[in-house]
Amino acid sequence: MGSVIVILALSHGAAAAPPRAVGADRVDVDGVLLRVAPAVVLVTVPGATLPPGAHRIGMGSGLLPVANAAEAVAQAEAMAAWPGVLGASPDYLWDAQAPAGDDPWRDGQWYLDLLDIEALHARSTGDAAVRVAVIDSGISIGLDDLAPGVVAPFDAFAGDDDPRPEPGEGCFGGEAGLCDDHGTAVAAIVGARRGNGVGIAGLCPACSIVPIRMLGEGSGRLSADVAAFEHAIAADAAVINNSWGFTRRIPVPDALAAIIRRATVEPRDGRGALVVFAAGNDDREVGLEELAAMEEVLCVAATDTYGYPTAYSNSGPALDVAAPSATVSLDANGELLTTFGGTSAAAPVVSGLAGWALSVDPALTAAELHALLVDTARPSPLVTADANGFHPLYGYGEVDTAALLDALSPGAGADTASRTGAPSKAGGCAAAPSPAGLAALAVAASAILPRRRRGPRGEGGPSSRAGASWPECPEA
Repeated sequence: MGSVIVILALSHGAAAAPPRAVGADRVDVDGVLLRVAPAVVLVTVPGATLPPGAHRIGMGSGLLPVANAAEAVAQAEAMAAWPGVLGASPDYLWDAQAPAGDDPWRDGQWYLDLLDIEALHARSTGDAAVRVAVIDSGISIGLDDLAPGVVAPFDAFAGDDDPRPEPGEGCFGGEAGLCDDHGTAVAAIVGARRGNGVGIAGLCPACSIVPIRMLGEGSGRLSADVAAFEHAIAADAAVINNSWGFTRRIPVPDALAAIIRRATVEPRDGRGALVVFAAGNDDREVGLEELAAMEEVLCVAATDTYGYPTAYSNSGPALDVAAPSATVSLDANGELLTTFGGTSAAAPVVSGLAGWALSVDPALTAAELHALLVDTARPSPLVTADANGFHPLYGYGEVDTAALLDALSPGAGADTASRTGAPSKAGGCAAAPSPAGLAALAVAASAILPRRRRGPRGEGGPSSRAGASWPECPEA
């Protein structure tokens, strides 16, 4: 009886949204991801002639073997019109879940659903040859969700090769154990293993992670900052995530600017590494002389579940793109962490997408990847951008996986755009559909669009939230 109920529910859902192949053996049925055998199940009127290649599984039913999930979806649709066929469906496997279901806390990762990450993962889950360096506080490299992807670990703070958090650091009120969750949470957002039966799923779960501890308890040092980037360069990082910065408006030191510029041109045989920085959580404008404002840096602001800028995210002409603040991750002990957030959690979303893009097209230079992420960003419908598509709270817009997928696999993102662009049920907090021009973007990976320019840094005057009218929407 239970199986009958499931079948009826899926039939009802399929009428509203036809099945969509998202991999060799995966089908999305109105938002539910299921495994499917390479076959089509047919129910016919008794005695009807079956389509060529099909064989009987009863007086009024048949089974048509096919090559993969995509063909199962296509043939099921075609066979529905075959004379005498009453119903045709891909051969769903009820006793097996999709890879995402194998990660017990995946359902809580709302930001992955917002980005429609399954569409990207149907194309690629990443490549171990793509190394994403995470420069942060201590990172628990022994966790089951991280250990398989860890390469070249380093501790720039202590000067050794063990970047794990120190017991007692970040603890309060006499608490003991591992309390410093920041670096682990960031690394997990980027590259937690997918479908391994534990934890969460990362944005680029098959990418390698270069964990670099730079921040310890107490004051940091410029020498540790430089050493961290030196190691990322030596480890041949393709992306370097930085969910840290200065809370005060401090000009970037010449030495730090110089090592960042080297990082963007030296790794990967001169193709360089994309350097990603969080915009900061101080609710202020980022000065043009600051670290995050460097032209070589991709500066990331944070948005909430409704696409609104978070109340704390820094703003101004330094911003490049905005991304969801990934509030769900892992803590230093490998447990579920639901209180993460800030631009610290938005930056690794972009770094994970960058790693995914390089897995699809490893020939991209750091500059081309930077331009790709900016040019495929979707201007927010909640604000009015300038003539260049720029807004001081969003940069050039929110990262758009449909446009990114189309840029690297022309035509593949069209269905993703139609799904993610649908209005939500949040009333006044609903986001409008994606602009048609972005949804239709289709360029070869080798023909990256010219980067939209914000013009000379500082034009347009200071940004401010004063006078802005934002609906009262809950933040992630």
